[in-house]
Parts: sequence; structure tokens; C-alpha cells
Amino acid sequence: MYHKILFWCTITLCVSLASCTDDFEDINTNPNRPEEVSADLLLAKVLSTAANENALEAWNRGNIAAQHTAKINFTDFDRYLWENNTGYWNDLYGNLRDIENIATIARDEANPNASHEGVALVMKAWSYAELTSLWGDIPFIEAIQGRAEEPILQPQYTPQSEVFAGILEDLRTANNLLQTSGPAIAGDLIFQGDLAKWKKFTNSLRVRILMRIADKQDVSSELQEIVSSLPLMESNDDNALMEYLSSQPNTWPIHTFRVGSFDEYRLSLTNEGVLRDLDDPRLFRWFRPTDRTIGTEGAIYAGMPNGLSENNASTFNGGAQNVSRCSRILYEEPNSVDAVLMQYAELQFLLAEAAQRGFISGDAQTYYEQGVASSFDYWEVSMPGGYLSQSGVAYDNTIETIINQKWLALFLNGYEAYYDHRRTGFPAAITPGPDNVNSDRVPVRYLYPDDQQTLNTENYQAAIARQGEDNINTQMWLLQ
Repeated sequence: MYHKILFWCTITLCVSLASCTDDFEDINTNPNRPEEVSADLLLAKVLSTAANENALEAWNRGNIAAQHTAKINFTDFDRYLWENNTGYWNDLYGNLRDIENIATIARDEANPNASHEGVALVMKAWSYAELTSLWGDIPFIEAIQGRAEEPILQPQYTPQSEVFAGILEDLRTANNLLQTSGPAIAGDLIFQGDLAKWKKFTNSLRVRILMRIADKQDVSSELQEIVSSLPLMESNDDNALMEYLSSQPNTWPIHTFRVGSFDEYRLSLTNEGVLRDLDDPRLFRWFRPTDRTIGTEGAIYAGMPNGLSENNASTFNGGAQNVSRCSRILYEEPNSVDAVLMQYAELQFLLAEAAQRGFISGDAQTYYEQGVASSFDYWEVSMPGGYLSQSGVAYDNTIETIINQKWLALFLNGYEAYYDHRRTGFPAAITPGPDNVNSDRVPVRYLYPDDQQTLNTENYQAAIARQGEDNINTQMWLLQ
């Protein structure tokens, strides 16, 4: 009897195991966690990550580096105690993995999508431009290959000159891939699937990159080709930005900060001086009167110097109540500010500089004045009559005047205003603060992340042997 029971139990177990094996994959696959993700879903993630991180960097560091704002507490960054900003490095490279996945899906022979690949190349170019502009030589050619058939876990650093060459090549390819007559793409949080606007952004970004390297190589031929024959942004309707919404989770990220963290950022004395000298009403759009005078007839807008020590910053001008905070649109209102990748105003200033330097034909003054006007229009501020003809604004055939107005227009646009000051020295009003810890020098780069020193040691050492010591004052190729 015992043997019969054992026999039938064995048969039953074998049948059960066979049955489990037959549908094992189906039973153990979670339908709510798909193994394959569409390019559309990845695109939405890529664009929101890039836009949000750029907006946060603009708020936390870009505006401080460009002296649009100053800090009243936790002033280390404002004093140039710069470290490696590992978070932004990791965010950009992490996003680049998804960008590469979009391009791979788009190149699928069974269902190719040239426009998806084109958009991926644009965002790849934008991301690497951020990385190399902040750190110099970076992993580029061998980057994002940890999951390849022959994975590269310790990528070599590519010289900055070659990185920019690769960025421009990707943008040229993207311009050819983007099919403006084809169907709109889904998952597009920047242009809502409008491929004509992606093409305009692609070529406008090329202008930005070419002007960034204009002191290192001849860019006139390519600039002239772009301006004469390719689509560029034509108005603020073409701005490359992500609009925030009025409800979570898609609100302006600063809106969710605790009020104390928001209040650390104040009107910079540098910015106040320029705006006040020009009677520029953008002052009232971006900042509010001091707490002590708000709501009074004699409301005062007062900035504070950048680069003060903790004690000097907290007590400046009698304390925080006597220094202007940032305006309601930057905190209380969840959707009054956008996450900007590039604006039409910036393009106009770039073209003004290119024309003034003889790289392209065209009237520099017209480009310049369109840049000023479109910035006022973007911020929904009426430009005062006579603003363009007053001293300090009127076009005078100088790079300084162009860059000064471009600097104002780049408020909250990542590090762009800082890059321009580093490249041109303008606005001249940007100077190290009185309590800076960098020997009265404006830093030119971030340190490489610590994990590059420990996990990619050989290539890290080769990069600094070529570029120079890993510190915040080492001149990268762009600046040499």
C-alpha cells in the first residue's frame, strides 16, 4: 500500500512540476512592469529629466555663478567653495543611457523611426554640451557602453575639442533625420510632437555651440550656411521649454521647497545695479520689495553682494528683512515659470554677436534689438518707451552691450549666462565677492566626481595629465 501511495504521489508531483514549467514564464511575469519600453515613454522621461534638472541647476547654482541672485545663508557656493557637483554629472549620464535607448529603438530595422532618432541625437548633443562645458574633457566616445555586447565599464576621456566636434556632427545628423512632413511623435513634453520646431531647435543649438567654440576655430562657414539655408527659431513660440502645470507632480520644482530654502536666494547687488541703472522693469517681475518696505509707498528693492561669509550675509544691510526676496512667480505660483533649454531671445543675441564679429551677414543691431524685445515679451513685461535708445542699452557695435543684455535674458536658463561671462568677461560687473575663497578668481569648471578617481582611475589620471590639474581654476580647451 505504501509503495502505491508513493508511486501516485511521485506521478502527481511530476505532472505538477511539468505543468508549472509549461507556464512558468507567464506566471512569473509582472504585467505591470514591462520588460520593453516604447520610445515614446522613454522620450517623456528623458525630456522631463533634462528640463527639470536644468531648471534646478539654474536655481541652485547657475543664477549664483552668473550673479543674478546671491545667497543669504549657506554661502559656500557663492564664495567659490566649489566641489564636483556629482549629482548633476550622474543625472546627465543617467539620462544619456535612456537617450541612447531611444536611438537604439528608433534604429530598429523592423520599425525604424528617423524622427525619434533625430530627437534623441539633439538631446544627446544638449546633454554632452552641458557636461563638457562644466568639466572639460569627459567620457564621450566610450561612454554609455556598460551594457554593450563588449561592455566598457571604464571609459576613456575624450578631449574637449573632439567632444564639441562630435556634438556638432550629431546635430548635423539630427537636422537630416528630423522629418517635418512625417507624423508627430508622442511623449514630447517640449514641442508636443511638432517636428518642425525640433528642427528649428536643432539648428539654433548648433549656433549656440558654434559661438561657444568661436575663439578656438573658424566657425563662419557653418554659421553662414545655417543662417542662410536652414530653419531657426522665429519667435518665442519656438522656445525649447517644458511648461509646468498648476497641480502636482508637474509643477515648477521650487514651488515645493520649504520657504526657508527658497528664501536663501536673494536679489544680487550685481543684478540690482544693472536693472536699476537701466530702469528695467524686469526687476519687479523677478524680485519683490524688501520685507520691511513691502506694501508701503516707499517700497525698496535692495540687493546684496555675492560671496559674503555666513555671518556677513545674514547681517548685511541690517538683516534679511532689508534684502529683496525672489518674486511670487518663483515660489507661490506653481506654473508661472518654465523649464528652459533654449529661448529665441538667446538665439537673437548669438546672431547679433556673430554678425558683429563678421561671421555671418545680417544686421547685428536688428538681431540685438529683437533679442531684447523678445526677452521682455517672454517675461510678459512691457518694454518702456525709449529703452532701446538709452545709454547702456543702445546698440553701439560692441560685444559688451550684446552680452550685457543677453545676460539679463538668460535669467533662470541653466549655466548659459555663466558660460558667456567665462568666455567674454562680460558683464564686467561680475566680480568675486569680498569673502570669496578662490583668491579673487571666478572658477571656470567643476572638479571631477570622486568615483571617477576611484573607479576609473587610469582614465581619470590620463585626462588630468592632458587637461591640467583637477581644480576649479584649470583652463579647459575652450578657454586656453
